[in-house]
Amino acid sequence: MSDPKVKVGHQVGTYEGTIDAGHARAYALATNDPTPAYFDDGVVPPVFTVSLGLELLLRSMAEAVPPGAVRNARGGVHGTHETRLARPLMAGEALSGKIDLYATAQTSAGAMVSHHFALTDAEGAVVAEHWWNLFSMGGEVDVAGPALPDHTFPESARERPLGELTVGTTEDQTFRYAGASFDHATIHMHDSSAQRVGFPRKFLQGLCTFAFCSQAVVHLASGDDPRPIRRLAGRFSSPVFPGNDVTIRVYDAGPTPEGRRGVAFEAFSDDKPVLRHGWAELE
Repeated sequence: MSDPKVKVGHQVGTYEGTIDAGHARAYALATNDPTPAYFDDGVVPPVFTVSLGLELLLRSMAEAVPPGAVRNARGGVHGTHETRLARPLMAGEALSGKIDLYATAQTSAGAMVSHHFALTDAEGAVVAEHWWNLFSMGGEVDVAGPALPDHTFPESARERPLGELTVGTTEDQTFRYAGASFDHATIHMHDSSAQRVGFPRKFLQGLCTFAFCSQAVVHLASGDDPRPIRRLAGRFSSPVFPGNDVTIRVYDAGPTPEGRRGVAFEAFSDDKPVLRHGWAELE
C-alpha cells in the first residue's frame, strides 16, 4: 500500500537535450508572438523551456503525489507559475534538467502542489527555472516545504502604466500550443473533458496565456528585446477560451531590492481578469 503523503524533495530526472531552433520558433508562433529576436537572432522565448520539462512534470506528479495525498479535490488546474532566467537562452544550447516536488500549500479554496524544474548549461550553471504550482479545487493536502516566492501586484504601480497589448487567439489555439509545448491535457483538447470539471468548453493552456503576457512585457517594457527578462510570475484566475482576445496591461513597478527593474502586469479576456498578480524583473 502506497504512503498517501506528498513526497516533498522527491526528484525526477534527467532531461538531456539541445534547444532546437525550429522548436523555439514554433513555440513563438504557437503563442502568436512576432518578436523579431526569436526568428532573426536565435533568442529563445522566455517561457519556451516549459516544453522541455513537461514529461518530467508528469512523472513528478505520478511519483511524488501518490493517490490519496490530495484529498476531496473536484479537479485540477494550473494555479500559478514562475519562470526565472539567469541569462538569455539561445537556440543550439545543450541543457540538462531535473524536477523535484518543491512544496505544498493549503488555501481556503483548495490545495496547491508545487513542482520545481531547473535547467543547467554545459558548465553546470543553472540557467532557467520553473515553478509549476498546480491547484486542486476543493482539495486538502498536508502542508510541507518552503513558501512559494511572492509576486503580489503592487497597487502603486497603477500610477505608472506602460501600455497594453491585445493578443488575438484562434479557434485552434489550444491545438497549436499543444504541438509546440507537448501539453495535450484533455481539458484543453475536448469540450467534454472541460465540462466534467465545471468549465463550459475547452480553454487555453495557462502557459499559453502566460506566454502572451511575456510578449507584452517584452514589447512594452523592453522595446521588443527579450534578453533582459530575468523573472516572470503570475496567478491564473479565469480561463481564456479559443477565439477570444487577451489584453495585457503592463505597469512600471520601480526598482527591486536587487537593483532590477520591476514590472507588474495583468491580463483580461471577455471582460474578465484571466491572470492576476503578474510580476516581471528585467536587468
